[in-house]
Amino acid sequence: MRSGSVCLPTNKAMLGALALSLVGLSSGCATHSAIRDGTATAVVPVTTLPEPDPRNAIGDIAPAYYIAPQDKLDIAVYQFPELTKIVTVDQAGQIALPFVGQVLAGGHTPAEVRAEIASRLGQSVMHHPDVTVAVSESVGQRLTVEGAVNQPGVYPVQGKSSLLQAIAQAKGTDNVANEHIVAVFRTINNQKNAAVFDVTMIRDGRMADPVLYGNDTVVVERSAGKVLLQNLYKGVVPVLGVFRAADVANRF
Repeated sequence: MRSGSVCLPTNKAMLGALALSLVGLSSGCATHSAIRDGTATAVVPVTTLPEPDPRNAIGDIAPAYYIAPQDKLDIAVYQFPELTKIVTVDQAGQIALPFVGQVLAGGHTPAEVRAEIASRLGQSVMHHPDVTVAVSESVGQRLTVEGAVNQPGVYPVQGKSSLLQAIAQAKGTDNVANEHIVAVFRTINNQKNAAVFDVTMIRDGRMADPVLYGNDTVVVERSAGKVLLQNLYKGVVPVLGVFRAADVANRF
């Protein structure tokens, strides 16, 4: 070593030590599984899974579907080709039909819209009209998934979904996600509500996988420790007490 030179720890050594400490803090050493240990409370732990009832394999069946803006409706009136068409529900929830006028479809079931169209036609055009209304494309019911996921975005949802399904649609959590803090936002009676869930507990069977609905928003929290670790590897955040090469050259 030349006289006057300064021996400093290398960035690589410091980063390695800090990386090990941060990984240890974020992941820990436990390999506990409530499902494996038989202590899960949100599911029934079993050693073998029996075959499901095929009637339940299709998932939950909603008692009714409520039409939303941007949904497409397939409307048919027997022997009335002018009214047999596919229409898109506008942002106000309205559709427009010849001989019928504006009909509020948003927030109503297809059966209710069919009854309204049949009633108006029966009063002005024909007796006992044969009307059918079906949802040909449901795009109004959507989930928003954002935060620490691989593919944030807005995803279509048919009926009910779950938190794990929504995260899977977004290609899973990313490498800086804090899966212990995942918030779900939902508007009820014009009031924004939020609940926080622990995805690791859900996967472990210690917390139920919550049901999600159209217009819910899922936000996966970012882990401050993981973000710091990632930035350190990228050289974005200087390591405390370690000079960069350019700084050392300028100082000595």
